[in-house]
Amino acid sequence: LQGTTYWTDLFVRHFLFQSEPEHSIDCDDLLFFVRKKHIKGSSRAMPRYETEIEVFRKDSRKLPIGDPDVDWEETVYLNLVIHQFNYTLTLAICTRTSPKELQVLRRHSQKVYASPSRRKMDTKGDSEEITYPHICFMVDNFDEVFHDILVRDGEMVCVELVATDRDGSVQGVIFLGSIRYDALKKVYDARVGRPIGAFSPKATNRKTQSSLGSKVAQRMSFGLFSSGGPQTRCEFVRMKGPQGKGHAEMAVTKPKGSGVETPTSEPG
Repeated sequence: LQGTTYWTDLFVRHFLFQSEPEHSIDCDDLLFFVRKKHIKGSSRAMPRYETEIEVFRKDSRKLPIGDPDVDWEETVYLNLVIHQFNYTLTLAICTRTSPKELQVLRRHSQKVYASPSRRKMDTKGDSEEITYPHICFMVDNFDEVFHDILVRDGEMVCVELVATDRDGSVQGVIFLGSIRYDALKKVYDARVGRPIGAFSPKATNRKTQSSLGSKVAQRMSFGLFSSGGPQTRCEFVRMKGPQGKGHAEMAVTKPKGSGVETPTSEPG
C-alpha cells in the first residue's frame, strides 16, 4: 500500500500544477477533497469516520495540501473521475428481434458531467445533497432533450453511460440497464390507478454511485432526473445495472392523447 505522501504528491502534480491541454475534457478549476473525521467513541480496532467533501478553486490560498485528515487516495480518485473523463449518456427505445439481439428504434445521446452531489428528483428547488461516494450524472434540460422519446407496447427503454479518457484511446461502458414497457406500465398503473397506452420516459439526471475506495467502479448508481412542472404527472421508476451495480432512475410521464386520461398533478 502506498502512503499518504505518495497520494498527496500525485494529486499536486496531476491536478494542482498541471496546465490544461487543448484536448482537456473541461476547464473547471474546482478541486474536491475527501475529508475523514474520526468519530469519537468508536474503538481503535474498528474506527469509524465521518466523510465530508470540501471544494476549493485551484488558486485558493486555503487548499488543504498536507492536511492529515484528508484521505488523499480517495481525493485523487474523486478528481480523476470528475476531471479526466468524458461521459456520454444514451437513452434508447429498442425492440427485441431475437433472444440475443435488439433493434434500436429511437435514441438520443447527451454529454453529462460527474458530480459528488445531486438535486432531489421529487422536490422543487435548487438545493443539492452530497451523495459521495456515489457519483451523479445529470441532464438538466431533459424536457428539451428527450421530449420525443416514447415507449410503446412491445418495446423497452435502454440506458447506457460511456466513459472516455482525454485522448479518446480508452472507452468503457460503466452503466447499462433496461426496462420493458410492461414493467413500466405495471409500476405506473399501480401508482396512478388507471391504465395508459404509451409512456414518455424522460431521462434527466443520472446518479452514479461509484465507490471510489473500491477503485472507481465497484458500485454504481445512476439517476435520470426530472422536473416536469405542475402540469406534468411524473412517476419515478428505477432500473438496476448488471449484477445490481448501480441504478438509473427515470421520470415517466403519459403523453397527451395516449388513452385514458390520468391526473396531471400530484395529489395534495
